[in-house]
Amino acid sequence: MNISTPPSKPSFVIFSGGSACNHIAKAFHEVGHQDVAYVLGISDNGGSTSEVLRVLGGPSIGDLRSRLTRLIDIGDTSPSSERVAIKDLLSYRLSNDPEHVKDEWASIVEGRHRLWKRIPAEKKETIRGFLTNFNGEILKRAHKRFNFCNGSIGNFFLTGARLFFGSLEAALFLFSAITGINEFTNVLPVINTNQTATIAAQLQNGETILGQCEISHPSVNNSNTNHNIQLSSSPSCLSSRMMVNPIDAFMQLGDEPIPTTCDDYMMINKMHSATLGDEENDNDTTSRHDTTSNLFFSKHEEQRLPSPIRRLYYINEYGQEIYPVPNPKVITHISTKNTLVYSIGSLYTSIVPSLVLRNVGNAITQSHSLAYKILLLNGSNDRESHGYSALDFILTITAALNESQRIDCRRAFYQSSLSQRAGLAGSFHLGQDKPSFASSTDSGYASFAGSPTHHYPPFPDHLFQPSPPSSFITHLVYLDQGEIPVDIAAIEQLGIQCIKMTGDRCSSTGKPIYNDTMLTNVLRSLYT
Repeated sequence: MNISTPPSKPSFVIFSGGSACNHIAKAFHEVGHQDVAYVLGISDNGGSTSEVLRVLGGPSIGDLRSRLTRLIDIGDTSPSSERVAIKDLLSYRLSNDPEHVKDEWASIVEGRHRLWKRIPAEKKETIRGFLTNFNGEILKRAHKRFNFCNGSIGNFFLTGARLFFGSLEAALFLFSAITGINEFTNVLPVINTNQTATIAAQLQNGETILGQCEISHPSVNNSNTNHNIQLSSSPSCLSSRMMVNPIDAFMQLGDEPIPTTCDDYMMINKMHSATLGDEENDNDTTSRHDTTSNLFFSKHEEQRLPSPIRRLYYINEYGQEIYPVPNPKVITHISTKNTLVYSIGSLYTSIVPSLVLRNVGNAITQSHSLAYKILLLNGSNDRESHGYSALDFILTITAALNESQRIDCRRAFYQSSLSQRAGLAGSFHLGQDKPSFASSTDSGYASFAGSPTHHYPPFPDHLFQPSPPSSFITHLVYLDQGEIPVDIAAIEQLGIQCIKMTGDRCSSTGKPIYNDTMLTNVLRSLYT
């Protein structure tokens, strides 16, 4: 779409984290008339979410719940007492007092708590039913001693619904229906899965930090811990005859390896039985995570990382890098909305995890609907981006999306190699050795411990041509009093337009922050 001809009806697809974007969300709805899709990660392992993950497994739903509760009263200047009461309930956090928290939780589950008073009986019993389901799943795992302190009722409701339906998106739909969120507003998990998603950050000094909370805002107990992770070895139960594209190997999020024989199919089933998390396999009497160190943390933790982040990626429970596919709805919105926003929030743990997924980079560059691709620059740097300039933010997002494109290119190359190998194998008589390709630096992605290594030809780097920053970002919006340096001349040389706007100061920290009214005006100016 030609940027010189603004779209008549603005619509937004927004990559964001949880709390940072909440206070400016109204601006998108004022301009987009509720035609807004939020894409959020599912890898947060801090706060009360950490306890849900420890005991029940599954995707992180904390950021999704935070955005949904924020949307309850957006667009409704005079919300009914019923909507306010439901928001108060689903936003409520339990006491931090271990001696009283279980009694408080019992009063909520049993419908005796004061928070139920203004909620109609039919909605009360619907919400309470899923809270009861959540409570029942916790009781089944009583040996794991779930810690209810600081627990989010909204998180518990979403988890109870997800376990009941067997679907995260069904649980999100139920939340939206009960709370009356506009039907044209979508809150999407970037990966549609019932599995736990784990991210890892490789630092420039060679260390690896495992888990979003540890990267972004480590707990007080772990703030001085050396997080150099020694990742575990590969599973040894995969069939030696399994032929899979190395980009699809070890996948538990997104595409699964395709069995090639009945024996391979049985072996995959055995592998899943052996590797299922606590959500599915309750015969264990021990938990893989025996602490609750992520339950309490400070988002204002100023301790710096040992070294700048080099790259961020997903791993499975064995420590292998995996390449998940995004929620198909994310690609659909990128292909149909006319404005893409990289929102404020933690760069490496809120934004990048959604960008490095397969198909995302190509979807953005190939979208015929996107007229604007806007980066909202943070007002200040945090632990993850210490010392970054605006240009560093742009180059980090560009690198993440180019990595997404490169993964797609590699997968296509390996798929061609697999097809060629299958054709060559078919020309050999029974009993003859099958040909093999030379090993390469990429062969580690296709190696299975305990079985012969499947070798692939090295990926020719010349097959992939990275896209320039202007393919992913057309506008940079920054605050007039922002603390992050903005080199306007250097950025505009990249083909990116810079827009300065007036902001506010946070009353508690004094840091520069966005004003939703001013942001509304800036966004509207693009369409006039």
